[in-house]
Amino acid sequence: MKRKSAVFKLGAMACVAVFALSACGGGNDSATTKDGKPIVTVQVVHDSRMESMAKQGWTKDLEKACDCSIKWQEVADSSWDQQKKASLAAGEVADVTLSGFGTSDMSQYSSLFLDLKPELKNMPNLSKAFKGEPYAQAISTTTDGKVMGSPEIQPQLAARTSNHMFINKTWLDKLGLKVPTTWDELETVLKAFKTEDPNGNGKADEVPLDFNSPDTSGFGLFQPNVLLSSMGIVVPFGPLGVYVNDGKVANYLTDTRYKSLVEYLHKLWADGVISSQAFTHDWSQYTAGLQGSNGTATVGMTWMYAPTGTFGKALSDQYVTMPALKQTADQKEAPVWGYNGDDASYSPYRAVIAANVKNKDAAIKLVDAFYSPDISVQAHFGTFGSAVKKIATNHYEILQAPKGHEDDWQFYQSLADRAPGWISNDMKLDYPNETKAENDEWKKADAVYDADYKNVNFNKDIFYSNMPMTTEQTNTVNSNNTGITQYAMSKFATWVTKGGVDNDWDTYVAYLKKNKIDENVKTYQQVYNSFQKNMSKIGVNLNSQK
Repeated sequence: MKRKSAVFKLGAMACVAVFALSACGGGNDSATTKDGKPIVTVQVVHDSRMESMAKQGWTKDLEKACDCSIKWQEVADSSWDQQKKASLAAGEVADVTLSGFGTSDMSQYSSLFLDLKPELKNMPNLSKAFKGEPYAQAISTTTDGKVMGSPEIQPQLAARTSNHMFINKTWLDKLGLKVPTTWDELETVLKAFKTEDPNGNGKADEVPLDFNSPDTSGFGLFQPNVLLSSMGIVVPFGPLGVYVNDGKVANYLTDTRYKSLVEYLHKLWADGVISSQAFTHDWSQYTAGLQGSNGTATVGMTWMYAPTGTFGKALSDQYVTMPALKQTADQKEAPVWGYNGDDASYSPYRAVIAANVKNKDAAIKLVDAFYSPDISVQAHFGTFGSAVKKIATNHYEILQAPKGHEDDWQFYQSLADRAPGWISNDMKLDYPNETKAENDEWKKADAVYDADYKNVNFNKDIFYSNMPMTTEQTNTVNSNNTGITQYAMSKFATWVTKGGVDNDWDTYVAYLKKNKIDENVKTYQQVYNSFQKNMSKIGVNLNSQK
């Protein structure tokens, strides 16, 4: 670290303020308990609904596995960002941190963390996980070949895409319409939803199309940029506009196909079929609207994950999942679909160990224990006996949540999707009837895109999430994005709601190029090439997951 003098002092003072009575950084005044057990401090960042770690029974199994005493330092998401900045500025982190650091932190502060690659010989569970899921090793390996943390691996719990496209089939049937297959057919359907009272309540309360509001930071999930898939662009969940085709990184923000999409969306806006609040409502308002009004559906189409969680139990049966639309019926380009399955199934650096950890062997055993089947399941779903029943080796029954905890039991009992661990495809998980139905829903929704994904080479057409970047690369794209992101997103909102993309296009493209959008593409190509090389060395074949 090059941070010295005043900067270091400020960081250290912040660290003291944040950690209060708990130790700041890697360890305690004493490295062992009175009876000689090594002490490992574990910083855990968790959902605000979670019960304290010490009260969760499965953590006793974790202590037994590492033959150590764990001193928990807990912080909710809402407070972590400030605490993280102070900790990194001070150059001090806990012995082990769970779900606290990400790819960008590793690119800038890797010296604070232990390289696990030389330690894998003493981590049999993690080594087995890497062998079974080589992509998990790829995202955990930095550009210089180090393994700076261990991941979350849960391919059987996540879809290939979060952006499932839902339309109200009950409304279609009532109006004598078919599920649309092209942009023109969709426009016709949405106009009918607006004018022909498909919910039958005699009110003009139908919202034909709604979506999660884009903001100045870029596109996220459940937004209409995914319609670029109609024209062969596999939209990832990543940097604004970036995508990959046949191994070549590009940015659709300056692509005429993006211009065509904006023109189409403006046409829908002029038709009055897009929610008037689509660019202004917050997440809670958006999701509440999808639940209808007094038991009556009011939204005709949107993008979301699963029907019941989106529309509620009373209305979910009205909706079906649509595959990718064609832009035109006679187009030659095969439609594809957006993909973020890598991000949903694999998260890097779920557990990291401090470089200055006092009880290194115990910390390594602790992290490795998360990748044993029993602790993986408990850390994700909850303790044996209260949340999970072990039936046999690799066979588990997820128990019904107690009354009053139906919606938060998993978050209350465990780290849930924040947990390090490996929920392997070899595991058999039996769910309660209600949970099983919802789990099957997203699987059925995801299967609708099988034909679209046949047009995608997962080894050459995906801009992967969580690719390791160097500090220089991170600084370059962050600096350039200052002049790109807010401008591009402001133009998107203006063009959809007011029009003008055709007149503005050349000036807009010139502005983005002036602000080095091409340099970002070049940088991301370097990142992608390095990651591809690493995947090849490790033996990753993502097409096997189709």
